[in-house]
Amino acid sequence: MRRITAKLLLTLVCVSVGAPSATATPAAEPLLPHKAVYALSLGNLSASSSVVEAAGRFEFEWSDVCDGWAVNQRFRIALLYEEGLTVSFGWSLSSWESKDGGRYRFFIRRFDDAGESQDVRGDAELGPDGSGTAVFHDPERREVALPAGTLFPTRHTLYVLENAVSDATSTWALVFDGSGDEGLFGVSAALSRRLPPGAPPPLPNPLLRDVPSWRVNLAFYGAEAASVEPEQEQGLRLFANGVVDEMSLDYGDFVLTSELLELSPLPAPDCGGRF
Repeated sequence: MRRITAKLLLTLVCVSVGAPSATATPAAEPLLPHKAVYALSLGNLSASSSVVEAAGRFEFEWSDVCDGWAVNQRFRIALLYEEGLTVSFGWSLSSWESKDGGRYRFFIRRFDDAGESQDVRGDAELGPDGSGTAVFHDPERREVALPAGTLFPTRHTLYVLENAVSDATSTWALVFDGSGDEGLFGVSAALSRRLPPGAPPPLPNPLLRDVPSWRVNLAFYGAEAASVEPEQEQGLRLFANGVVDEMSLDYGDFVLTSELLELSPLPAPDCGGRF
């Protein structure tokens, strides 16, 4: 079974050819700071899978905090196996990313049903040439070199939206979000189909009404890309305002599917003319 890791929902895709520049062309639709709540359940199974049932919840908040974007995620899942064993675990993630895409801070807490947890905390910065360094402070101090062209999660989302608008069909990027062993991984993405404004979403909501969206298929690889098999695959529907729906998370032996239960806007910050 592929390992379940705390891949950020905002980690999507990048430009089709070469590394992105420091400046970005605005997406056609303004990003929507929002809170979304998803129910997780069991989807497809492989013939060798011993998982018989799954249930969970995923909460996601994406906020504008004047000098950057703040993301908070909470994920919890329980898996029931054929022999009657139930395993539950989850993670929470809080992060901040500067609006110029050059700085990033993160705090991840992983936990299991035995009450044990592990905290991961760090920050990262990119220089003028697009390369940089990530520093993990907990559970132990260590540094990870970030190659030129590395993206942080929100900058990554902006690029997928720009490429979606320009009808790009496939992309590759290195992304750092702090999850996994090194926090750095490659993302291959395919934009398979554009849905016109007004195409009905599963959750009727005025925030999604008349907003274009795209089908996106993602594959996550180790940063060295030595393996031909991805660590994880995802499918989702991405709206032009940054909202995600219809997620499927493929872990090899089984697939988790999601249902968007709640979607609400978050208030705009009072920046007082500082930014």
